[in-house]
Amino acid sequence: MTVLSAIWDNTKQNETTHERDHCMTAELLNRFFIPVFLAVGFSIKLWGSRGSTDKSVRYYWLTICSTVVLIAAEALDLWAQRDPGLVFFRTAFTVTEYVMRPVAALSIVLIIYPGERRPRLLWLPVLVNLAVYITAFFSPASFTFTEDEYVLVMGPLGRTVVWVSFFYIFCAVWITGRRYRKKDHIGERFILYLCAAACIAAAVIDMKNDGGHLDSAILISSILLYMFRRSIDTNRDVLTKLLNRMSFYEDCKRFNPAISAIGSVDMNGLKIINDTIGYQAGDAALREIGKCLDEISSKNVYAYRTGGDEFALLFIRLSENKVHETMERIKGLARNRGYSVSTGYAMRGGAYTPVPALIKHADEDMYANKAKYYSEVIHDRRKSRPRPPENREEGTT
Repeated sequence: MTVLSAIWDNTKQNETTHERDHCMTAELLNRFFIPVFLAVGFSIKLWGSRGSTDKSVRYYWLTICSTVVLIAAEALDLWAQRDPGLVFFRTAFTVTEYVMRPVAALSIVLIIYPGERRPRLLWLPVLVNLAVYITAFFSPASFTFTEDEYVLVMGPLGRTVVWVSFFYIFCAVWITGRRYRKKDHIGERFILYLCAAACIAAAVIDMKNDGGHLDSAILISSILLYMFRRSIDTNRDVLTKLLNRMSFYEDCKRFNPAISAIGSVDMNGLKIINDTIGYQAGDAALREIGKCLDEISSKNVYAYRTGGDEFALLFIRLSENKVHETMERIKGLARNRGYSVSTGYAMRGGAYTPVPALIKHADEDMYANKAKYYSEVIHDRRKSRPRPPENREEGTT
C-alpha cells in the first residue's frame, strides 16, 4: 500500500505540474501571440527597406526592440512567479518591464518629432524611471514581493512607469498638434490622435488589470504610423514636401464645386542656377520656393509642385482680391529669399468654368507675367551695360 500510495502521489504531482505547464503555455500564447506576430512581420518589412534614406527607420526599430524585450521580460516573469526562490530574477524581469515600457512610448515621440535630430532631453524621463525601479533591488520604494504569498506590492513610486508613459503620449499629441496643424495634414492628425487614444486606453487597462495591452498598443501604433507615412509619401513631392501633381488632379476633382480660382507659379532663372552653380543649388532654390508656398497655405489655399520649376495653387471660396494678394505675397516671399517667380491665376467667376480651362488660363497669365519679367531683365541689362568708346577719326593737321 505504501508503494502504491507513493506512486499515486507522484502521478498526481506530475499531472499537477503538467497542468501548470499547460496553463502557463496557454497564458503565454494568449498574451503574446499577437504582439510577437506583429513584431516579426514588422521586422521583416523594415529589414526589406534597410537601404532607405529615411533616418526615422531607426526609431521604428527602437519600437520593435523595446517591445520584444518587454515580451521576453513578461514571459520570464511568469516563469519566475512559480518559485519564490527566484525572487531576485523576478525582480530583475519586473524592473526590465517597467523600464522598457516608457522606452517603447518614447519611440513613438521620436518617430513623429520634426527634423533630423532629436533632443537628448527626451531621454531624461526614461533615465529617471530607470533610477526609480532599480531601487527595487534594495528598497520597497517602487515595488516589492511579500514573503508569505510571493505577491507583487507597489510602493509609493510604483506608478512612475505609468506617468512617464503618459508624459510621452501627451508629448506625441502636442507635437502632432504643432507639426500637422494645417488642413492638408488632417489625415496625419487623425491617425496620430487615434494612436494616442489607443495607448492611453491600454495604459488605463494595464493599471487596473495586469497585462501587456500597452505593449501591443504601442507596437500597433508604430506599424500604423509606418504604413500611413509610407502611403502619404505617394501624395507629396520628395524635394519640397508640398503636395504633388497627382494630388493636384485628385483635389481638382474633390474640391471642384468649391474652387474659386487656380494659380500658376513658375520659378525664374532655375536653368541659369543649375548651369552656373550646380543642381544642388537648384534643388535648394526649389526648396525655398516650396517654403514660400507652404507659408501661404491654409484651409482655403492648397499648394502643389506639379513639375520641375512649376507649382500650382487651388483657391477655395476666396475673392479675387484675396487671390491677387496671395499671388503678390508669394512674389514678395520669394524675393526676400533671393529668388524670383512668375505668377498667374484664373478666376472661375459667375459662370461655371471647367477646371482644365481654368488651368489653361492660369498658365497663360503666368507665361505673360514671365515674358514681362524677362523683357524687363533684358532691358535693365542693356541699360546697365557700359557703352563702348566712340570711334573718332584722327584729324590731319
